[in-house]
Amino acid sequence: MKPFKGGQRMPNTKSRKLFDRISPVYGRLYERQHKNYTRIFKEMDQCNLSHFSTILDVGCGSGAMACVFTEMGLTTFAMDQSWGMLRVAKSRHENENVRFCRGRIESGLPFPENSFDIVIASFVAHGIDAKQRLELYEEMRRVGKHLAILHDYNGVRSLSTSIAEIAEGGDYFNFIRNVKGELKNYFGNLEIIETEKRSCCYVCNVG
Repeated sequence: MKPFKGGQRMPNTKSRKLFDRISPVYGRLYERQHKNYTRIFKEMDQCNLSHFSTILDVGCGSGAMACVFTEMGLTTFAMDQSWGMLRVAKSRHENENVRFCRGRIESGLPFPENSFDIVIASFVAHGIDAKQRLELYEEMRRVGKHLAILHDYNGVRSLSTSIAEIAEGGDYFNFIRNVKGELKNYFGNLEIIETEKRSCCYVCNVG
């Protein structure tokens, strides 16, 4: 499958430059992230992710999570707005079977409708405002066929996380207050699977 070219635009310059700058840090954390994602998705037996065929990783970063999905036997597509992140991801030999592309959520995911069995976004939704989150949900539903998954913060806060998220300038506090209601209102269903003390997977059925 080739990326759908219609609707693809340049990402927000400020955000893109930030992630371009920090991409080397993500590269150094690759092994740690890969190990963590392997544990998380092996423990998500109730979702039977390996029973599906295709998955899209939105905001893929270094590609560590996408790599885990290929190891599970899924045909994996991964998208990020940052060229720096994509360079890091593509440089890993473990990711040679992942199909990477550049794109921006607000411009529309660069794929046709019903392209993937699963669409997942890991630690993306808390960093964008409510309007952009609704755009994310809409696009996940549009290109997905079965499951839409957010892997992100739960409601368990810590001082260090709060300080870091204030510095990042995202929408962390509104996200943890409102995400459950947003997803239930949008998808009509929601299952929450705790993954760590301060994170979980929000799993919704598409269609």
